[in-house]
Amino acid sequence: MLSDKELKYLEDLEKNQDVIYLLNTRECELISKLIRSYKEVKRQLAAMELSKSESR
Repeated sequence: MLSDKELKYLEDLEKNQDVIYLLNTRECELISKLIRSYKEVKRQLAAMELSKSESR
């Protein structure tokens, strides 16, 4: 799992126009997809933890 600091770094990278200029479209899409996937996994884990704690 990424740390919150690493996720913030990726999000900043995604918004940095100087960096985006140097990357090709595929690399930009990969960064965006990585951020979305990570957030979805994190959301699912939180939901599983909540469900697990409610079951007790």
